[in-house]
Amino acid sequence: MEDFRIDGDMIISKTLTPTDVDQHGRLLLPRSQILLIFKKMKDITKKSLLKGIQLEVLDITQNNSYSVFLKSRNSSKDYFLGMGWTKLRKSLGLKKGDNIKLYWDYLNYKFIILNFEYSLIPEFPLKG
Repeated sequence: MEDFRIDGDMIISKTLTPTDVDQHGRLLLPRSQILLIFKKMKDITKKSLLKGIQLEVLDITQNNSYSVFLKSRNSSKDYFLGMGWTKLRKSLGLKKGDNIKLYWDYLNYKFIILNFEYSLIPEFPLKG
């Protein structure tokens, strides 16, 4: 995994708050980060986000896969992972104050958990 390189614009990184780990079972996503990811998502609409879009989240270090729903709230511009988030959080042992990093793999249409060391793809590769 030393050679695993990713596009930094496709990463959601968040320190978990009390509301991310409470009984409501949802992870509020940073707006600026999810809006960049929406540019690489297929057929995403306000209507589909209100209903919820089922996505896969892959933990490549443990070879586990989770199903979560990406949703928005009608009254606000908040985006969150809903159903499936609690199972994922508990499996990873995440608690308040922990950081989660999710990479949107737009070629395979899934999130990959990045809670391990990786390198970013440089914006402008250096040619020697």
